[in-house]
Amino acid sequence: MSGERPSPAGGAARTLARLLAGALLLAGCTRSSQATVGRGTEVVVFVDFSGSVKSDARALFATDLENQILPSLVAGDRLLVAAINDKTLSDFRPLVEATLPRKPEFNGWLDNVMKYNRETKDVDAEVVRVKQTVKTEIRQVLTRHEASPLTDIFSSLLVAQKLFHDEPRRKVLVLMSDMIEDYPPYHFEEIKWSPAMRQKILADLDGNGLIPKLSGVCVYVSGVSGGSAALVENIGSFWQAYFKRAEADMDLSRYAHVLLHWPPPKSCRAQ
Repeated sequence: MSGERPSPAGGAARTLARLLAGALLLAGCTRSSQATVGRGTEVVVFVDFSGSVKSDARALFATDLENQILPSLVAGDRLLVAAINDKTLSDFRPLVEATLPRKPEFNGWLDNVMKYNRETKDVDAEVVRVKQTVKTEIRQVLTRHEASPLTDIFSSLLVAQKLFHDEPRRKVLVLMSDMIEDYPPYHFEEIKWSPAMRQKILADLDGNGLIPKLSGVCVYVSGVSGGSAALVENIGSFWQAYFKRAEADMDLSRYAHVLLHWPPPKSCRAQ
């Protein structure tokens, strides 16, 4: 009957349903807010300290690190800078290494807003402090590090594979080098380049376990140079094929004399 009053049980059920709906909505917002914290980015930079790279080129590397790479890092990111030399594999040690603290996650059910805001400000201040320390360290190591007689890029890439192994952050590799390998038995400036020779070298490297697995890694190269345009083009074609075999994301637009298209777009191995 239309004049009947709703039963207490029915009213309670409707109230419970509204509360559950609100809880689900809030839970969805909480998950969304936590997702915005993100997993961060791991940036590994290998700097060429061989004799073929002059001090003015390394000064440009320092400028790119200070003015492009470092400012792009945010809370939760990690930076590691290492040397490309003739002892990369046998005596590896980072020149600069820093992890920026993560911002706290916010749970609307449990967290105090004022406490969350205070912790966020503390993290922001620590990020600024760490970045300033890293900037000073970069200047020191790039001006004082001793030059190496040989360039062993292949070993550096094997080390990169180990550094990125099981890394939950987004992975970005930056090679600051002329990309002229000259560690025996490979002397890129002396090779008579051809498509057949390129494939032969790749097959040899593959057979000797010198092509790493870099799946999910976004690759940048800056500092590319050479004695002639033909040499630069041939070496560039080799590295393009090399990184394809390594399953890395290395677009030719990111292989240049200077660091281009930084920071990495989300489409660059954002998986």
